[in-house]
Amino acid sequence: MDKHQLDERAIKTFGGEFTPKFLATATPDGTPNIVPVISLEAWDANTLIFGELMIWKTKKNLLANSKVGASVFTPDMNSWSVKGDFSHFERTGEIYDKLNMHDMYRYNAYTGFRNAGIINIKEAWREKGMMSPARIAEIALIAATTKKPVHSFDGPMPPQVSEKFSRIKAAKYISYIDDDGYPLAIPALSLTAAGHDTMLFGAGTLMDENEALPEPPFKVAACVITFDPVAYQVKGTVTEYRKRLGIRIARLEVEEVYSASPPLPGKRIDVDYDEAAGE
Repeated sequence: MDKHQLDERAIKTFGGEFTPKFLATATPDGTPNIVPVISLEAWDANTLIFGELMIWKTKKNLLANSKVGASVFTPDMNSWSVKGDFSHFERTGEIYDKLNMHDMYRYNAYTGFRNAGIINIKEAWREKGMMSPARIAEIALIAATTKKPVHSFDGPMPPQVSEKFSRIKAAKYISYIDDDGYPLAIPALSLTAAGHDTMLFGAGTLMDENEALPEPPFKVAACVITFDPVAYQVKGTVTEYRKRLGIRIARLEVEEVYSASPPLPGKRIDVDYDEAAGE
């Protein structure tokens, strides 16, 4: 596979109408953001397109910082990821018409897309080892060592958010800013709530092709979408890596929590968040 474009299998996978897909963006100061954008699809081997629908924070980030990450996750546990540059939005034309012709958007109660977004692909790759023995060991170890969050309010994550992040049958992703300033969209199947203020995941998820890890502390965003479908995003800091039984585990301290699905995508829902103070 040419690392600068999608191959035929990746193009087909990005075309799935109900396949979980994620778009990672960043603020100008480098704070990552990652949300489900199911309308993402491949226009050709070098271009991703998507519809603008209830992605206000993502749109704001795109207009201020063009660097993006994107990924698709399949039911058979495969994933393709992309680094790219947002080009522009357009309100008319072939791409806009194609996006709005999909049945799930053509008859949408929210009246369809406002604009079509265009992303130029810089790098593309298939995520390797999604269900390798190492990843399975990470999932098993973290599941065995994390206590099931109780229905209390001892952190910023409401109980329903902690519960969704603790599900095995869910698409879970992490985003952090790489050395080139791109917000990566990385599948993180082992990501599990260890309470209402902390999550753990296998640090191997973050290894680059040289098997290097980013040095803590660093900012991350994490997103989950379930089969309900319900989606949430949290933001926080990876503060440390710890080794348990030879497996390196990353600790994510959660600071902010958001809804990432209708009817209120982007709404901040921290337990102690003072709405009157604003974001």
